[in-house]
Amino acid sequence: MLICKDCFLDEELQSEVASNANTEGRCEVCGNHGRLIDFLEFHPFFDELLSLFEPSTKSEKTIVDFIQDDWRIFKDRDIANILLNDIISTYAYSFSINTYVDYNLNIQERVAVWDRLKKSIKEDCRFFTNMDVFTQYNYLTPGKSLPIGHKLYRSRITPAGQNKIKCKKMGCPPKELATAGRANPIGIPYLYLSDTAKTTYFEVRALYLDRLSVGTFKTTRELKLVDFIYDVNLFLAYNDGEVSLAETIIKKKIIDAISADLSKPLRRYDSELEYVPTQLICEYCRHIVNADGITFESSLHTGGRNYVLFDENSAQCMRVDLHEITTIDIDK
Repeated sequence: MLICKDCFLDEELQSEVASNANTEGRCEVCGNHGRLIDFLEFHPFFDELLSLFEPSTKSEKTIVDFIQDDWRIFKDRDIANILLNDIISTYAYSFSINTYVDYNLNIQERVAVWDRLKKSIKEDCRFFTNMDVFTQYNYLTPGKSLPIGHKLYRSRITPAGQNKIKCKKMGCPPKELATAGRANPIGIPYLYLSDTAKTTYFEVRALYLDRLSVGTFKTTRELKLVDFIYDVNLFLAYNDGEVSLAETIIKKKIIDAISADLSKPLRRYDSELEYVPTQLICEYCRHIVNADGITFESSLHTGGRNYVLFDENSAQCMRVDLHEITTIDIDK
């Protein structure tokens, strides 16, 4: 079956087709005219990927759902149906293109470590929880660096009658006033920052006509962070060969699960018990991994990135600007 690069949404697969296509004509799958390659070239990759799935009576997703929702490999679901069905037919899998499937039991069991850990520290053993599995599989490592002088931002709602909050008041609260957060335990303040000023407007839940003091911070030294935004390409991982596709998927799903909990907005009726698992992860990153902080995606501002620095002196507020919220887009 001859295909073109437009069959894929994945940039690495597109590049592979563009580099190795050996003929030109009309794609047998999407119908576009261009350089073509035999889909057989990709069979080994997709065979290894699909071998990680099995039929499931508890799932409501097909193989196409998983591949597209989790990895966005193909241009659309119609193309995914055609090409994945070719793999299934060729290698005689125990499921069809329409069968409900899930990752195999080994992957499910390994990925569930985060749910087991949350249950354990909330209901069983809080201060002596076994974290060996995170150390054994090296899930959390300092994978992102911030150079000295890197700009980050923090906003606070300006009290009525005050012009703007001074630089020295824009950092962490004193230890005796530090309440529990998603990352920090009560009494242990961490410095919460964002990649842009706009992201901070969402993070402080700014309302119409709120006046914000927006602090511009600069890092005072190079920082090593645990990155909970784990962008990994399966095709690159497969070709690299150092880590199996199964291990890549497990790490991705565990980090995504932790990131989702880190990103959850704090609500006034939340129990502080809900914060304990992510606080533990941050303590682990700080004292076992020896990271300077963590970074994760903002759930309130699409594309925004949040940072938590364990040492407030690792970034200094250089200036404070006043910003007033003058428009609110309810639809968004």
